[in-house]
Amino acid sequence: MLGKFLIYSATIFAVLSIISFLLVHFGRDKMIKFGRIFYNISAASVIAASAFLLFNILDHQFQYTYVWEQSNRELGLALLISTFYSGQEGSFMLWTFMTAVIGIFLMRYLSKGDRLEPQVMAVFSLVLGFLAFILILKSPFNYVWDSFAGEVEYGFIPQDGRGLNPLLQNFWMSIHPPTLFVGFSSMAVPFCFAIATLMKNRYKDWINFALPWLLFSGGILGLGIMMGGYWAYGVLGWGGYWAWDPVENSSLIPWIIIVAAVHTMVAQKRTGGYKKTNLILCISAYLLVLYSTFLTRSGILGDSSVHSFVDPGQEVYLSLIVFISSFILISLLAFIFRFKELRRLNDEPNKLMTRESALFVGSLTLCASAIVILAGTSWPIIAKGSIDIEFYNKMNLPIAILIAFINGMSLLLKWKTSDDKTFFKGLIFPLILASIVTVGLVIVGVQDFLFAIFALAALFSFFVNAEIAVRVFKKQKDNVGAYIAHIGLALLFLGIIASSKYSRDENITLEINKPVNAFGYTMTYIGASTFEDPNNKTDTKYHFNILLEKDGKEMVLKPVMYYSSFSEGVMKNPDIANFTTKDLYISPMGLVEPEVFSDTDMVVFKKGEIKQIGEVNVEFIDFDMGTMTPGGEEIQSGNFELGAKIKVKDSKYTETLLPKIKYVQGNPEYFETRMTDNSNYSFYFVKMNIVGEDQGGATATIAIVDNRTKEPKEGDVTAESLIVNASVKPFINILWAGTVILVLGFFISIIKRKKEIIS
Repeated sequence: MLGKFLIYSATIFAVLSIISFLLVHFGRDKMIKFGRIFYNISAASVIAASAFLLFNILDHQFQYTYVWEQSNRELGLALLISTFYSGQEGSFMLWTFMTAVIGIFLMRYLSKGDRLEPQVMAVFSLVLGFLAFILILKSPFNYVWDSFAGEVEYGFIPQDGRGLNPLLQNFWMSIHPPTLFVGFSSMAVPFCFAIATLMKNRYKDWINFALPWLLFSGGILGLGIMMGGYWAYGVLGWGGYWAWDPVENSSLIPWIIIVAAVHTMVAQKRTGGYKKTNLILCISAYLLVLYSTFLTRSGILGDSSVHSFVDPGQEVYLSLIVFISSFILISLLAFIFRFKELRRLNDEPNKLMTRESALFVGSLTLCASAIVILAGTSWPIIAKGSIDIEFYNKMNLPIAILIAFINGMSLLLKWKTSDDKTFFKGLIFPLILASIVTVGLVIVGVQDFLFAIFALAALFSFFVNAEIAVRVFKKQKDNVGAYIAHIGLALLFLGIIASSKYSRDENITLEINKPVNAFGYTMTYIGASTFEDPNNKTDTKYHFNILLEKDGKEMVLKPVMYYSSFSEGVMKNPDIANFTTKDLYISPMGLVEPEVFSDTDMVVFKKGEIKQIGEVNVEFIDFDMGTMTPGGEEIQSGNFELGAKIKVKDSKYTETLLPKIKYVQGNPEYFETRMTDNSNYSFYFVKMNIVGEDQGGATATIAIVDNRTKEPKEGDVTAESLIVNASVKPFINILWAGTVILVLGFFISIIKRKKEIIS
């Protein structure tokens, strides 16, 4: 009850905070103190509820449905903590927690001078109130006897939980979702500033206060998206880092809008233009966050996205629609209410050859990309179908080329007015360098025309920004952030070209201890070995070891395959050999065992029946059940071993044999037996069929293989073989370096903007 009480408290005090801050807006200045107090109580309630949920998880309080569904006693501390947000309820809790904490810092930030505190905090409290209300509907504090009424006895406490999905049992689970949710939560701040500006009818200085937050949101969300891409690349095994999955896209779209808003905000600071554009972009970015939440959490993409949560229930589904609709309505009403004032914001038209015009065109291009991705992402809702990946690739490639060229050219232009001769003169050096390198890339292998142009554009942007960055760094280090971010974007583009368009892959069958040459390497499958996963002691995991050799150097790659009792299927994880200029990526596809017997080798015996097979006489005596009982718990578990007792007689000897079969997670493994002095025949116990005497009685299926006539046919697997997908990802390190540099540029820019406000 404590958890639910705290959530109700958070919701109620968020509403009181909204009312108090609105009263300040309407002239009741003394209510500012109450607004702050009520918000702090609401935030403290959320923080306390989050702490209580974390305690329940760490203390294995499995009477709570959420704790039982997401965790178990095997998980190590890091992954156990990550179950806090691995499910629907917990992810809403994390989002609410991040929002509450950010609000505390935001309120302190706003209290320093006239920074639209009442208006911003009224809207921000509304955001927190909505999130807290969703937690009332989708609570992580329900008991198992309430969730499974009629199935679970009141007061029952399970001994252990179901555990964490194996796909989520990874280091990145500990940092990727929290980073992403910090980005989502912080994006509410520019939205609140934009609405507050419309409330206050003050359109100039708000960007000074909002820009650091916008940069923070862009940097954090970009970092979160990057982490997700690296996680997918290193764990999922399909060899890529971006699949244009609808849920991946739903994070990317608002980030693109943020980047567009950053550039038009910079233009407004320098020239006073684009006031309406900045309001629209800041509002749109957060509305798109809410839309992405709807896509992810409503279950509407369950059939078209590997990331989507299941249907959360009608109440939560409707609450998400109300959440989005309310903020859309608030935004529209704010624009309608200030329509006359906004019309009077007639910015003077900018000359075409100016930096502000170039930034605006660049922002429009970014928005065009966002619209394309949004249309593809929303298509499953409209037409109940899926969009092919090539749609995104083909539509975004020309846009990316434009973005790279515009980025480089904009920095060679001046604010307000530019001299044409100076501009064209500045183009010459970076364009020549970019052209020389592009020609080199074409000679090396970049044959696709559009990708060659893309490389030219990215290189042009890189050289322009690198030249300016060096010059700026010598004069004033704080101003270098934007150029570093642009350098990162150019490298990101180059990494995408190399690693996606020009990667090579091949399906390879590796017969054990038999070397195979591929991509200039000698690969040898040297067998599988079990290893212990401290987070999952239930399943037996296997490294499938591949010896990699080239130029006298050796290394062993260890892709993983195992049967997961959680997902009731085979789980696969790749292994990657990382080199300076490329990655060699090996993903396991399957293990093929040699066929030891065929259908024609199998013989069905009744108990006591004797049959002549070739040169031997075989009698089935009985089953060997060990300590098991037919139909008992061992057999039902899918993990057991049993045998068939047979008597085999040839021309000289009579011998009793015990061929066995072992089941692991329901999968059979057959063990060969032979006579001591006659190796011509192999015997395998294949199947047991126990029925009543009225149905013919119990039977055993025994495979009897004549080794003298068993010759392998062409295509037959004669030894254990590992099938892998091997691929080479050239210069993928440029992509990862570019993303890190891009995020670094964002944070350097934040420091600069904060100093500007203080000064």
